Amino acid sequence: MLVFESAEQLLAESEARRYLHVIVLNALRDKATRLEIRFTEDGGLLYYRIEDRDWELSPPPDELFPLLKPTVREVSRLVAPERGDMTVHFGVPGAHYEPLEAGWLTYQLGGMWIDLLVRINPREPFGSIQFDLDGVEAREFSEAAGDALAAYAALLAPDMIETFDEPEA
Repeated sequence: MLVFESAEQLLAESEARRYLHVIVLNALRDKATRLEIRFTEDGGLLYYRIEDRDWELSPPPDELFPLLKPTVREVSRLVAPERGDMTVHFGVPGAHYEPLEAGWLTYQLGGMWIDLLVRINPREPFGSIQFDLDGVEAREFSEAAGDALAAYAALLAPDMIETFDEPEA
């Protein structure tokens, strides 16, 4: 479970949890229906889907990249189906089958709760983490997420926010 209570509380979270908060809040604010982190040999790619179009965003920071799957596992309720050992007779030598992990992440924003469907493809160094946000009451969450992000930004760079808020002469 991830809970956003205040911008100060968000600053106290670990870097990986704070990153998850920020990408989920951005997806909610922008009314995305899917959020996906795709893993590659060189790092990660971040996408979200709005109105059936995928948008590539800034990639996860290199130092956080290896922490994302364990952090999502920690904050989510996941089920990994039990499978007996199996031998892969084709493909990469030494390859083995790793079942998809699926479940949900409960996100609390103010007095609102949402369950996001989570799927983790555990293949290393590849795989992905996918959050489905279908069925979210978009308007309420969008406004609350925008307010939360604005409060967080104000704590990170108070001088920048004040500059934009000043009326022009």
